[in-house]
Amino acid sequence: MKMRYKTVFRAYFAWDYEQELEMLDRMSQQGWQLVKGGCFHSRFIKIPERRYRHQLDYRPDIEDMDRYLETFREQGWEYVNSTFNGWRYFRKAYDPALPEEEYQIFTDRSSLTEMTRRWALLARILVAVALLMAAVEGIFLAIKPRLPQLILTGTLVFEALFIAWGTGFMSSPEKRKGRKENLYSVYVFLLALALGFGSSIYLMEQRYSSGVMYFGSIGDNSATVERWGEFDIAYKDNYYFSAKISAQSPFTLNLVREETGETVYTKALETAGEELPYLTLEDERVKLERGSYRIYLSDYYGETLAVNWSID
Repeated sequence: MKMRYKTVFRAYFAWDYEQELEMLDRMSQQGWQLVKGGCFHSRFIKIPERRYRHQLDYRPDIEDMDRYLETFREQGWEYVNSTFNGWRYFRKAYDPALPEEEYQIFTDRSSLTEMTRRWALLARILVAVALLMAAVEGIFLAIKPRLPQLILTGTLVFEALFIAWGTGFMSSPEKRKGRKENLYSVYVFLLALALGFGSSIYLMEQRYSSGVMYFGSIGDNSATVERWGEFDIAYKDNYYFSAKISAQSPFTLNLVREETGETVYTKALETAGEELPYLTLEDERVKLERGSYRIYLSDYYGETLAVNWSID
């Protein structure tokens, strides 16, 4: 007879593991027996004549796996499988004559506390890493306010706070009992993280970041305007303009938006030194709209000009 299989795509937070157990028990009652449990989907086989009760244990590191499984076998538990992150699935044949205590793998509160403690340790590490990364990005954000860093910092803080909030449920059986099953909460959380991290990376890649070196002779000792350094801005944000310009005579630097002719930044070098006068700009913040921009050097009377600039 051809065996019938079913895959159920459903994910649970670690603090909602009891909801997953209820789902596995319901599937077994309907004749679908667990073949392989997983973080995002589980595999079942149709065997209507059997019925099981299920339990989960979180134990990422086991020195003696054989001894560990033997301990459960002695209590009537059949090992199903393990996930990559350390969750172990067990099942026991259901007998309505047996008391409910027979289907508990944690026979006392200390055992359950030990299991939740192991997961809470991992959660605290994840929270600490996320907060540390958020702090680093926050420093960069304070120095150079930019949209990608703002999104990344907010996403990291959201991740840390959400996991810390869930850890409170993991440590409190009373709070867990009152939680309703939400089939989409894990996917919404993962989607929020994907959108946050993904948009931050995408926006950073879309930022114009370039440096240009120019050295040459312009003009003939008469006033001139040099139009050069065209670049495009993909989205509205703070940008940071740096330049080191050496010239034979005073000049004015203008950053102009091509579509409107609007000058969004200007800086003048008024006096000349004994040699070539120079203008040094370091991370001058300029708020730019989406569009095309050019750099203009105006009222220049000399010939020799050397420019090194960047914007990011």
